[in-house]
Amino acid sequence: MVIAWIGYCLLISGLLALAAFATERALGHFRKPVRWGWFAAVVGSVTLPFAAFLAPGLLPGIGASPWAPLVELSEAVVVSSAPAAAEPTAWFDAGALSALTGGVWVLLAAGMLFHLGRAYRRLRSEMRTWTPGRVLGSPVMIADDRGPAVVGIRRSVVVMPRWIPELEDRLLRLVFLHEREHQRAGDHRLFSAAVAALVLMPWNVLLWWQVSRLRLAIEFDCDRRVLERGESARDYADALITVGGRVSAPLLAAAAFAERKPAVEQRLRRMTEPLARLRIPRTLGASGLAALAIILVLGVPQPEASMDAPAPEADAGRSLDIEENPLRRLVERAAQAEQPTFVAYDTPPVLENGGEIQQVLMRAYPSELKNAGIGGRVEMWLYVDLSGAVTNHELKTSSGNEALDRAAAEVVRQMRFRPARNRGEPTAVWVTQWLTFQVI
Repeated sequence: MVIAWIGYCLLISGLLALAAFATERALGHFRKPVRWGWFAAVVGSVTLPFAAFLAPGLLPGIGASPWAPLVELSEAVVVSSAPAAAEPTAWFDAGALSALTGGVWVLLAAGMLFHLGRAYRRLRSEMRTWTPGRVLGSPVMIADDRGPAVVGIRRSVVVMPRWIPELEDRLLRLVFLHEREHQRAGDHRLFSAAVAALVLMPWNVLLWWQVSRLRLAIEFDCDRRVLERGESARDYADALITVGGRVSAPLLAAAAFAERKPAVEQRLRRMTEPLARLRIPRTLGASGLAALAIILVLGVPQPEASMDAPAPEADAGRSLDIEENPLRRLVERAAQAEQPTFVAYDTPPVLENGGEIQQVLMRAYPSELKNAGIGGRVEMWLYVDLSGAVTNHELKTSSGNEALDRAAAEVVRQMRFRPARNRGEPTAVWVTQWLTFQVI
């Protein structure tokens, strides 16, 4: 189950990343804010899988199908009463692997939470060494090797490195204006929320990429807002290059003027590139791609939905309650065999009410085991009489769980077969039938 959900989360994250990237391209052609598309992708990558898991059917198109465990029937096989050789133990245990994966998930989340907590405590300790100062008449905090950046969530403050007064006045003003714009727009809070989302899915590499793109998009938007004030793009580029060459150690979830060299290059390219020709067709194409990705997100079935039982067959118009078994009256039939015995045949029996039995299997699956993710396989002897009814059954291979064994016995009593035949005549035979109860 855990492995299937990890794959589901990665698929959702990939589609949302594609939608955010296409949205950025569409809005970028018109110099519009692009950070909200990436923030929506981050939030959706976390909330949509959890919403589909915790509240199936709450959102349109997500988890709309009823939750169902995997229940499986094997083909009926005619057998003799000779003892069967013990089956080899499977080297692959899906349940154990799922439990191991879930444990690793919890450990990674705990490790991520510990890392962020330690970084926050280190930052709080370092903030005590910062000294108040003023830049262009406005209060700031002066640090030895931090900034320029905005720090804090509830109470934010602009932090500047001690060397900041060395900048030319025209560059210093642009650096300070950039940080004040971050502070005014609340970009530091936006990015902090995205970092917090990583705690829930620290293994999600696509979510990490979304967060990195969100950080860059935040800077794109802030650069655009500063330049829209009428500032010189040449001076602003000089400030980026100058400060970027002396970038300090990164701050936890901070909105910062200076980034690493690749990010600075992308920001300079975005600032200086002219508006694209044919931008309306390009925008429409990017918007269509984003819409298609969103439609695919809403259409992706959650893991359980893809394992729903097939619809009942046409000849099985009514469903059977597990407690009510109309075939029990046949148990005393005189022609019934009392133990598994080999019977010659040339046409094996065929299960006729498979869709109905799938539903019975799901209802028979003990809820306490299903909710706990406990499954198993049960092999049953079935005696299929001349009419195709199951008039006797015995346990051949136990699942190791009495509740599952009892559930399997309830299910097989409600099976209806097309009788086996030998030389064209119906024949009563013993068969074996595997029933699998598994949550994935």
